Amino acid sequence: MTDSTLPLSDVTVLDLTRLPPGGFCTVLLADLGANVIRVEPPGKRRFDGPIGLNRGKHSVAVDLRHPRGLDVLRRLVAHADVLIENERPGAMDERGFGYEQAAEASPGLIWCSITGYGQDGPYARRPGHDLAFAAHSGLLATVHPDLPWHPQLILPIPVGALMASVGILAALRERERTGTGCQLDISLSESATWLLSSADGVLSGPRGIPGGPDRRLYACADGTWVAVTSAEPRTWNALCEGLGLPDLKDTLHRWDDPDAVGARLAERFPERRAEDWAADLGALGASVVRVNRGADLADDPQVKARGLLQKVKDVLVPRSPIGIRDRTGKRRAPAETFAPPPVGAHTRAVLERTGLDAAAIDDLARSGAIGTADPR
Repeated sequence: MTDSTLPLSDVTVLDLTRLPPGGFCTVLLADLGANVIRVEPPGKRRFDGPIGLNRGKHSVAVDLRHPRGLDVLRRLVAHADVLIENERPGAMDERGFGYEQAAEASPGLIWCSITGYGQDGPYARRPGHDLAFAAHSGLLATVHPDLPWHPQLILPIPVGALMASVGILAALRERERTGTGCQLDISLSESATWLLSSADGVLSGPRGIPGGPDRRLYACADGTWVAVTSAEPRTWNALCEGLGLPDLKDTLHRWDDPDAVGARLAERFPERRAEDWAADLGALGASVVRVNRGADLADDPQVKARGLLQKVKDVLVPRSPIGIRDRTGKRRAPAETFAPPPVGAHTRAVLERTGLDAAAIDDLARSGAIGTADPR
């Protein structure tokens, strides 16, 4: 079911999540070769429906609120390496199958809990969504100096998923030594706060990463923008030379009036489109890139050369950004991946691999504990 050349091809992951943090985490694991099985309520429409988060996974439909549903989950856990869930703290225990029960039945299981604020503390059971985690973490106020401001993509979600993935990989490595698993406690808010590690002093005051005319966005022709980060003498001098401002060379960070310098640069950029400036200034050694909107990536030369995008059901989605190279050459997630299957498409096949026969599966389906895409 998985590509045996990829590093996680012998790892089975049960994905009980319903929200994008789980989707981001498990699609990354799937791209690294893991056999990801989504455990979903029968007959339900997915909430986190984007193809990019659900591709490359299998679906088993189990009603975990059904009296027999937890028995099915216990059977699945016995054949899994990792379980990922995003329930409120304690919810799985209340249903009768939390980490303690799972670890007793399967000591090697790695149980990853992804929540907004973590498994304990005064905020543990508070509701919240992406913007709340960005605000609480301290990240939102550093991304833009003027509030209120609402970003289009809120970082705590994918960053929390990355933290979960790293934790899972570390736990798998530890299990090789000890033979036992663990529970991972991943907080989306805390994951975003971790990003502040690069902003010295931001935790003790309101200031963020300093900026000047050498680190700024500039408007170009046709409504396009460039991001300038020519923050070294060499790259700054190349920028000034390319913009036809030779008098600004060798002045980096010694400006009397940085805003006036920025205004002079801002007068030049509207003369051409962002992609033209990026190509020509980049060739001179300046750090200048076009600010891409999502649709621009399909034509970006770097994206095309690296094969970052792939089509799934005629929709462009990103491939895994993790490249691997060894003495046999480069390895990466396959260029093709299967589209999100119907809910329950793999229930029968997966349960057969756990030892249930066709009659037992049919009985579970008739009881409503599971759903299959091929009811009999």
